[in-house]
Amino acid sequence: MAATTRVYNCSDAVFISFSSQSITLIGDEHAKFMAFSNHFTPETLSAMKILFQNADAIPSDKVYVDMQAKSTNNIKLKLEETGKFYQRCKFDIEMAFPDDKNIWNQFGFNDYDEARKSARNMYMFYSDFQFMTNLHKEDLLAKNWTEETFTQIEDHKSSLKNLMDEQTKSMVERGRATDQRVVALNSLHDKLAKYMKAAKFIYDGNEEMIKWFKFPVATPTDKKEEEATASEL
Repeated sequence: MAATTRVYNCSDAVFISFSSQSITLIGDEHAKFMAFSNHFTPETLSAMKILFQNADAIPSDKVYVDMQAKSTNNIKLKLEETGKFYQRCKFDIEMAFPDDKNIWNQFGFNDYDEARKSARNMYMFYSDFQFMTNLHKEDLLAKNWTEETFTQIEDHKSSLKNLMDEQTKSMVERGRATDQRVVALNSLHDKLAKYMKAAKFIYDGNEEMIKWFKFPVATPTDKKEEEATASEL
């Protein structure tokens, strides 16, 4: 699903800060707006405040970036752990099937270097590894393995899958939160725009006031952050 397009020309953080200040100012000056047009009522001001509160309550993108970073690190640590466990298992496999490189490869000896490059590869690798260990269970039990060893294989495999699921969930939630925030801020922009337009008439000739009723524009940093966010979602 395509991301919702922002109608405001700045970052979410800048627009939220601007909206907060603008709503406070509009609240102080609202009698003038109601006197100017019957479009402006206590209800329109209240609706605008609610939109702001909804948008402001959604965690910023940086929160989800940090969550994703933690998920990625957890997966990295788990990959190292599963790798060490597999290396330990190799010793007993070699003892159970001495000098039989063909069967060693069935246990993944020739596939491990590629498998350890990613969580997805390692998960599939462990699925195949688990199949082979169960197939040769009696031989392995005779060479130092216990039922606990087989349980550990399943535990490593399940743990890796759970961590990958958490990472995926974090990415999905990040995209959903961003979309929800942009939708709310777009609606807020639409309501604020009417106040901005009216302010030009209400404060005609008062440049000091009019300058507070102008939307912020994007800076080069804002644009880089938005492009980075869009590329990661």
